[in-house]
Amino acid sequence: MSDLSLALARYAVALDAGAITPPARTAALRSLVNFVGVTVAGGSHEAVEATVAGLALLGVEGDAVLLGRRDRSDAASAALVNGIASAVLDFDSTQLKRTNIHPSGPVLPALFALAGRRTLDGRTFMAAYVSGVEVACRIANVVFGSGNRGWHVTGAAGPVGAAAAVARAMGLDAARMVDAFGIAANQSSGLREMYGTMCKALTPGRAAQSGLYAALMAAGGFSGPAAPLEGRKGLGPVFSDVEDLSGLAAGLGSGFEIELNTFKPYPCAVVTHATIDCAIALRPFAQPADIAAIELVVPPIAVDLAGVARPTTGLETKFSLAHCAAVGLVHGATPLAAFSEAAADDPRYAALRERVSIRIEPGYRKEQADMRLRLAGGDEHVHSVGSALGSLANPMDDAALDRKFLALVVPVLGEERAAALLGRLRRIEDEPDIGAVLEMARPA
Repeated sequence: MSDLSLALARYAVALDAGAITPPARTAALRSLVNFVGVTVAGGSHEAVEATVAGLALLGVEGDAVLLGRRDRSDAASAALVNGIASAVLDFDSTQLKRTNIHPSGPVLPALFALAGRRTLDGRTFMAAYVSGVEVACRIANVVFGSGNRGWHVTGAAGPVGAAAAVARAMGLDAARMVDAFGIAANQSSGLREMYGTMCKALTPGRAAQSGLYAALMAAGGFSGPAAPLEGRKGLGPVFSDVEDLSGLAAGLGSGFEIELNTFKPYPCAVVTHATIDCAIALRPFAQPADIAAIELVVPPIAVDLAGVARPTTGLETKFSLAHCAAVGLVHGATPLAAFSEAAADDPRYAALRERVSIRIEPGYRKEQADMRLRLAGGDEHVHSVGSALGSLANPMDDAALDRKFLALVVPVLGEERAAALLGRLRRIEDEPDIGAVLEMARPA
């Protein structure tokens, strides 16, 4: 089990854009479009405003792009802010293979920060992005895939993935890449207790910033241990009880983790999406006032991550199965306003939340749920979802992703600028300078 960190570093260093398969390239472009869309829209959230205000107390300034905002910052702060903005709406892409890691959240803000400091062409960017996601997802799935004490996996694995991406973009060799892994792993963190608060979005922001620092420090000569991931007291053994970490490097080059990214149609915890699908399907059969009881059957992880019965804040509503069911039944859709501070107190949702009962089914997958509506007149309606919309088995197509992007970005950038930005993201490998594309993600 030795030299796993080195093997992973050698892979990341050597990955060239020409070696990325068409399915992986398509997945990367879809992930990029989704990331920029949700980050531009999240740029004005109160959590981002609070972050920017706090950073201003330090007098930070620079020319780095903050997506969806007119103001700018230094590169390291931009990585933090853009990472927070990417997650605060809970609309970010997710890999559901074994964990719920959001790999783009740490990787892309770190790469964007670098792109603001040096010219980064589209093909180098693509290779760096895919390699960073590969590293982050392999760590997540191997270290946390069979159990988790409560770590937010994006924050535990994400810094190393972000470091890999930036180090690849900078052209570091494998030895320096391992140093970057060590510096990043030493900053890994993130707790699930933060779900439903601003701190949940802080996790990918800090992961991006940590990964950026790690690669830059390694480039400057800062060193780390030889086995930061698999060493006796390295990231893997300390964060979990997994004994076999060989999967970190097994099968490198035979496929790409980014192909397993999934995309959210709803702005809330991914484990609530099957419940929302059920609610939307049943909406035509029942007016909210006629519903006497709502019975849900969901997997254990849905309750573990989204079991807030009576949310009191907008962020908590995103982690409430009961609230998500209510939103779907009231609207037949999931408008962003339904996950706001006002929505937490809205009597329409509150009344329905009180009628929800939940039964856990251990055999159900994350993207699976059943819903039974009992009406005041005695009628019942039942719907089951085996693969929620947005999952690998029931994916959003490109047209749906583009509609999502435009719905999020047009209110911030305007129709013409949003459409132009989307076009350039879809052809990112042809771009001579990623920094110029990022400039388009700011209001004119």
